[in-house]
Amino acid sequence: MRDMQKKRYEKPFTKYAADTDVVLECLHEVYGLEGKQVLSGKNIHSTMIYPFIKMLENQCRDIPAEKLHKMLWKVYEEHSETADFLEKAGAVLKPHLQEEKDEGQEERPVCRTQMGCLRNSGYL
Repeated sequence: MRDMQKKRYEKPFTKYAADTDVVLECLHEVYGLEGKQVLSGKNIHSTMIYPFIKMLENQCRDIPAEKLHKMLWKVYEEHSETADFLEKAGAVLKPHLQEEKDEGQEERPVCRTQMGCLRNSGYL
């Protein structure tokens, strides 16, 4: 009889960094949906805002999620139109974004439909 070795499955480590513009677009949608909760002082950890802020936090140097949210919420209050928000928020984040990209990083499909980002993220 032949001795069979059991192979142990190891999940490959792939670092994923979401496209900043797509995350900002999704964040704009979520700010529109949950703006009242933010204004009422609800903690962002219990809202749909937090996962998108965490995605951006992973791409920024030395900016905690709470501070990042305050910066972007201020931009949203001043520029609530989608195009304006994306332009201004991108400009605010640009100096803080990490420019390093891992080689071999896989591209994921980009959702550009209304509410599509939320559906794909599992929140709707």
